Amino acid sequence: MKRFHPLNIHPESVPPEQVRFLSLHTEPWEDRQRIRVHARLTPFQKPPNLEFEIRDLEERVIASAYIVENIEFDLVITMHLQRLPPQTQQLTLKAAILYEELGVVSKEKTGFTI
Repeated sequence: MKRFHPLNIHPESVPPEQVRFLSLHTEPWEDRQRIRVHARLTPFQKPPNLEFEIRDLEERVIASAYIVENIEFDLVITMHLQRLPPQTQQLTLKAAILYEELGVVSKEKTGFTI
């Protein structure tokens, strides 16, 4: 099972405060304007909100995404860069798992080059 279903809870599901990223990585598209983000989460008892930001070397946000009540344990999203880096550049993906009543329960970041 790769997604949350309220009537068929995964046997290894954890409560909100224990939800974590199991893996997080990026895959730039050849056009250098889009980044594919792969995220795998621990199975959860309640769908979390997810926040993703891509930042440049000066820590400016050049792409962001917010997913409300995500139901996928293993997901892939495409993020579109708002402004293209002028040359090959090191970027950082910052990701967070949030619950409205708890705030951020897990954060991860990973660097990549485009």
